[in-house]
Amino acid sequence: MKQNDYYRNLLKRLCKANNISRKLKFETIEELVVINLKNHLKDGVDLECFKILNLIHQTVIPLGIKFNQQLYLYPDGDRLDRVAITFNKSDYLLLNKKLEEGDISN
Repeated sequence: MKQNDYYRNLLKRLCKANNISRKLKFETIEELVVINLKNHLKDGVDLECFKILNLIHQTVIPLGIKFNQQLYLYPDGDRLDRVAITFNKSDYLLLNKKLEEGDISN
């Protein structure tokens, strides 16, 4: 999914422009594309994680692309471990196609 991954490049550039130093982990698992965000605070959600989630919402929702957001907690506690943003592979490919063609309508 790295070749012509316009969304990955967009998100990396937006992070850099917003002084977010966090590395994003993109994975393709069967028919899913997953962006994992690790939370670095013991209590609450660290600000960079929150900012990245906000960037994803601001860039994906206006294009009409569907995704899921799943919170993962540490066992036996209420501490947030990570957040996974999951796209169906076909929706992620559509997102990249829209970005490549400049089609910002949903």
